[in-house]
Amino acid sequence: MKEFDIIVFGGTGYTGIHVVREMFLTGKCETLSWALAGRSADKMKKVLQTIAAETNVNDYSDVGVIVANVDDIDSIEKMCVNAKLLINCVGPYYLWGRQVVEACLAANTHYLDISGEPLFMEQMEADYHEKAEELGLVITSACGFDSVPADVGVRYIQTHFPGTLTAIETYVNARVGDRGFSVHLPTFQCVVNGFKNRPSLIKFRKERKLSKVPKLGAPFHPKSGVWRENGLFCSPFAGSDRSVIMRTQRYLYEKGLSAPAQAGVYMSFQSTALFLYLCVFGVFFLILVNTRFGRYLLLKYPKIFTLGLVSAEGATPEQIEQASFSVTLKGQGYSGATEGDPDVTVEGIVSGPDPGYVSCSRFVTQAAYSVLKHGPRLVVFS
Repeated sequence: MKEFDIIVFGGTGYTGIHVVREMFLTGKCETLSWALAGRSADKMKKVLQTIAAETNVNDYSDVGVIVANVDDIDSIEKMCVNAKLLINCVGPYYLWGRQVVEACLAANTHYLDISGEPLFMEQMEADYHEKAEELGLVITSACGFDSVPADVGVRYIQTHFPGTLTAIETYVNARVGDRGFSVHLPTFQCVVNGFKNRPSLIKFRKERKLSKVPKLGAPFHPKSGVWRENGLFCSPFAGSDRSVIMRTQRYLYEKGLSAPAQAGVYMSFQSTALFLYLCVFGVFFLILVNTRFGRYLLLKYPKIFTLGLVSAEGATPEQIEQASFSVTLKGQGYSGATEGDPDVTVEGIVSGPDPGYVSCSRFVTQAAYSVLKHGPRLVVFS
């Protein structure tokens, strides 16, 4: 019998601490047992003490503390055996994720993470989807800001569309306050390694030889370059959202649950100064990230070579409090036959507080509660 409903692995890390906070805020309401897992028992106890005080939780003696390290497979296996569901906050996932997924499968434990790494996610799907389906387990990545607002938003538009949705565009708008913002170093490491692994991702996709998903309705071409729309500067979004959206669309189509929609994924900027800053940074970043020496400089001296955007300390509490996001979704399709020009358009907005930590932790904890409540049905229908 499993000792805990949920184990948060990596809960002393920068994002993991916010997941722990969400567990304190919502776990009691869900009447769930849970534990914190990581390398240092002392650090975990300190995190629990600090977050309990911040969230006015007087008694947290029922929260477990489990010592586990991704370098120690035995400890990972013992951790997974004790959980109905594991939230994995330990990245980069392409380095440390596979052994945790394998341990969860062996222990008959659901697995969620907050990865935004397409190569890791697609490899896990290719290698373990059939096994997870056979066991009735949910093994799901991208349960944070990458890519819940975009993917769930698209699915919401799709299920409420008055006809057939054939194309949708998402516009991510991240807003910061007068304190600015700082990206935490491990997050940046995942971004750099994501660009590094692009050739491997392209090769992997070719080797899978998946059948093509049909494109319905009028031709749809995702936008490129830079443009203005509704008074905002816009550009393509280089994150994992489109990869996740299109994998969902493929799955729904292959299961006969929905007609597939095409997708374009973009960023929009309310601040001209922020847009210009990111343009300069983007050009500088692309020059460096495409060479081994450039990647060394980015990872060795991130604060210098990202113009102060990345730091080992991450965002301050004040910066996080001032940050927020919105994702605008613009869908088009047909009320009847998918021929000629689309005759139906729909627009929706997903919005929330700080995307990187506050919203991210809320997304993954709520996903965990949903899996525990509906697990076997989610394998078939999610």
